[in-house]
Amino acid sequence: MKKVLSLVLLTLFICLPNKFYSQLITDGAGVGITVNGKSSFKNLSAVDPYYGNKFNYTTYDFWLPIPSFKLGKTRILGIINYRILDFTFDRDIEISPNYITKIQEIKPTLVVRHPFGERWAAFGVFIPTIASDFKNSFSMNDMVFDGIFGVSRKFGEKSNLEIGIGPHVMYAFGKFLITPAISLDYKSNNGKWFAQIYWPRVNIFRNLGNNTQVGLAGSIDWTLHNLQNYKNYQGEEIDYAQFSAIHGGLQINQRLFDGFWLQLQGGLGFANKYTLFNAQNDTISNYKAKEMPYVKMMLSYRFGK
Repeated sequence: MKKVLSLVLLTLFICLPNKFYSQLITDGAGVGITVNGKSSFKNLSAVDPYYGNKFNYTTYDFWLPIPSFKLGKTRILGIINYRILDFTFDRDIEISPNYITKIQEIKPTLVVRHPFGERWAAFGVFIPTIASDFKNSFSMNDMVFDGIFGVSRKFGEKSNLEIGIGPHVMYAFGKFLITPAISLDYKSNNGKWFAQIYWPRVNIFRNLGNNTQVGLAGSIDWTLHNLQNYKNYQGEEIDYAQFSAIHGGLQINQRLFDGFWLQLQGGLGFANKYTLFNAQNDTISNYKAKEMPYVKMMLSYRFGK
């Protein structure tokens, strides 16, 4: 998994241990849509089916909380997310079975947290994911098993800084990937600033009263999906594919009423890639796309807010 490894190492400092625990509580349910501008794959030969074929894609997200419960001091909670990546090309590619059109992803996330001492906690985050174009029947090769395990500690007189560390473990397509991970959760003493750095997001915001937040937001969005028994246009056997992009921009969060919040974000998507791998995890096709402007809108319900 050379490409997956480089992606995870690139995001070494934005992983998800304990911070996701509080994020699940606040943004427990919602819907979102991200519209990306038009782009095209770069440096292609004239015989490639993607040559001269511009595209854009829209991402739809829906998430709901999994009911939480406690076993002694251990708390268990979670969330389930359904995502659709919908691609539109200027010209259809009828002859290619691996032609990227629509990828669907179902991702439940289960968090287990056990505090010990005054400032310490042990945690585990389990993220089994189904990702497929669903052109063929479901198989276990449509599954990616992901998880993070470690400890976190709070710092400061008001315990307003929490840092978590632990290994990030992923199993997909017969291969294990283990990398280090770290997260950070910070809130200023006066409550005006807060920062959240965890897999796969970075948020830095300033509170403008009780109903408005402005700041910077970024995320790494990537999806692995099964393409076994397919071939690329050169006749090489494909095992699986990965679409990835990095998004970053300005965001404003506005409380509408009660716990309902509207979140608007606009910025640039870059490092857009669609990569095909063989069974030995070697890259056989690597499509790189130009930068894309994007806008994102989310409506969420924040529990306890």
